[in-house]
Amino acid sequence: MSARLTRERMLDAIEAQVGLVRFALAGGGDSAAVDPTAPVPSCPEWTVHDLVTHLGAVNRWGGVTVRDGNPHERSRGLGDAMKSAPPASAGAAALADWYASQASGMLETFTETDVDAPTWTFGGPGPATFWLRRQLHETALHRWDLENALGGPSATTPLPEDVAVDTIDEFCAVMYPHKGSRGPLPVTIRLRAVLHAPEGLATGAEPVGATAPGALEWDLPGAEGAGEVEVSGSPESLALLLWGRVGADDAGLEISGDRAGLEAALEAGLSV
Repeated sequence: MSARLTRERMLDAIEAQVGLVRFALAGGGDSAAVDPTAPVPSCPEWTVHDLVTHLGAVNRWGGVTVRDGNPHERSRGLGDAMKSAPPASAGAAALADWYASQASGMLETFTETDVDAPTWTFGGPGPATFWLRRQLHETALHRWDLENALGGPSATTPLPEDVAVDTIDEFCAVMYPHKGSRGPLPVTIRLRAVLHAPEGLATGAEPVGATAPGALEWDLPGAEGAGEVEVSGSPESLALLLWGRVGADDAGLEISGDRAGLEAALEAGLSV
């Protein structure tokens, strides 16, 4: 399913997220050097070096997949991209330079490619816009991981509301169904995004996977006969909840219904 954010909006947002990753690796304006071996609490067993190496390689792979334009075969090179990263001992500056080179190639490809150009996607042949959307949310999520690792939750940069709404939408309409080998959820989860901006979303930014046209509500169905839980809150809080970055006790969320079922679903890992 395609995104409703325009190509220009997605490109601008990806570029902004890439810039924030580079800024964080430079110390975020602080004179203290970033330690590439620092742990990343939201990605257990990863260091900053592991996180950025993963993100840079995935950014590059997304660009290569679009550039190859083969709708029937997954592009190769993800492993080689990861191996090309400098070692952690080379320092954060070297890692930042390497990441910039991976991301710039992706952005160049996305800028030059028609969003309707055929390519391989997780669901088979699809348009190149799938990869703009996927790399936007991949980069935004791991940018949050990096900022949180280096400075804690208060140091993370808020996601624009239209981007966060599309993060929820992509999760519910694309990424969660893609992980279809898991058993049913112990509870039906009904999500409702509450916008801060009184004017709402810009025209053309409405989600495509919501429960109804123009709605900011999504359902993740549970097993037959399961209870229901409603979770409402800011788009960013909902997005971070779905991707396991915050829990049900996050201050930006309101929960009613089967909270125990929600906790069980979160503990099992919605995004795993």
